Amino acid sequence: MFRLLSAVPGFVYEFFHEGFFGYSMEQDFYDWSIWHILPLLLLGVAIFLTYRYREKLASWKGEETLRFALAFLIIFNEAFYYWRLLYVGSAHEGKQLLTYLPLQVCEWSAYLCAFMMMKKSKHAFDIAYYVSLTLGVIPFFTPAVIHYAGPTYARYYQFWIEHLVPVYAVFYMMFVHGFRANIRRVYKPFAFLAVLAVLAIIANLNIEDANFMYLASGTEGDSIANILPENIWVRLALYIGILIVLFFLVSLPHLIPEWKEYRRKKNAVVPPAEETVGETPQDKANE
Repeated sequence: MFRLLSAVPGFVYEFFHEGFFGYSMEQDFYDWSIWHILPLLLLGVAIFLTYRYREKLASWKGEETLRFALAFLIIFNEAFYYWRLLYVGSAHEGKQLLTYLPLQVCEWSAYLCAFMMMKKSKHAFDIAYYVSLTLGVIPFFTPAVIHYAGPTYARYYQFWIEHLVPVYAVFYMMFVHGFRANIRRVYKPFAFLAVLAVLAIIANLNIEDANFMYLASGTEGDSIANILPENIWVRLALYIGILIVLFFLVSLPHLIPEWKEYRRKKNAVVPPAEETVGETPQDKANE
């Protein structure tokens, strides 16, 4: 079908670059507009409803089907992203497809969450919790990559599904299946990101214009990546420092109850020692 349509003069350009599957010729999405706030509100409502009905969801006979449906949505959405690139191309003219290899954190966070939902994997949760709730939420505040693809374009929906559903999946597994993060297992997300960073650095050094994990340079729009030094090793060291702080912050909801329980046990009232046989309160008073 695409070959037949491409035979029509001008059709491919008009459809794929200006139509629903393409991009706008001018900025079409603005930060903190209704189309920016609405997806975040929907995520908040979904998380609240999941918490509110967590027990019913846990005992619902269709719960497994729901998890697999969410996993399928994530995987299909990632496949759709690359399908668009093959037929539409990049919004940046002259940029080769090799610069879009799956070496970004959000992509692998999505894959991890899909696996976690299908297998109810606690190992995947240990990684997804820290990655999705730190690096995965940064695009919520700086969605610059869709400035030329607002709500009239498929890329807008693909972007929000890629970033919102994995975060929702983490909360789903916490509320419905009782999964809990443990800072003692924080080595898992660090190891995961370390492997991904090594691959990204190798790709950045060997592929022209590549900027995987934003280790080579900044990104479009306002982002913390734009204020960091250009040197890849300095940038990497700063990223590690930022990650340590972020990982600690998202651990607090689980650390605080543990700390309170520890304090409660430590400050528990110790039973008074037994009195000496034959000793009366008056004898104690006379000592």
